[in-house]
Amino acid sequence: MTQAPTCYWHPNRETGLRCGNCEKSICTECMRQHPVGIRCRECGAPVGLPTHAVSVSYVTRGVLAALGAGVAGFIALQIVFRLIPFGGFFTFFIMLGLGYALGEAVSQAVNRRRGRTYQWMALGSVALATLPFLIGALGDLSVGGLFRLAAVGVAMAVAWSRLAR
Repeated sequence: MTQAPTCYWHPNRETGLRCGNCEKSICTECMRQHPVGIRCRECGAPVGLPTHAVSVSYVTRGVLAALGAGVAGFIALQIVFRLIPFGGFFTFFIMLGLGYALGEAVSQAVNRRRGRTYQWMALGSVALATLPFLIGALGDLSVGGLFRLAAVGVAMAVAWSRLAR
């Protein structure tokens, strides 16, 4: 007389099920539904997308890109706003382009990876580039100051969305 197979993780439970990948005996509690059959706990565990993986090398690349792009954006804004003293309505378009460029710089540096970590890097890059704008807007709560603050918000929103999941 042969003994019935038991679950790999629960040796006191008899089962007739096996993992379709590694052939371990599994009970209904340890069974995971999979598109190509049933799997055990180990084989059926969800795997994260590599697009959302965060590693030290990519974080370093992202931080360096954010710093470099932020400084370049700062210099570019100084030049642009010397040519167009107040910018007016075009300030929104300038900030829209700045946010896109800085978000794209971080995205390129981290090989198009996505996630909160990289989004915060892009936000820091925009904050660095628009530092005089932010300081001036916080000190001036008039309509013009609020307008500048809203323009910085536009840049941050665009940079944030470039690295959204």
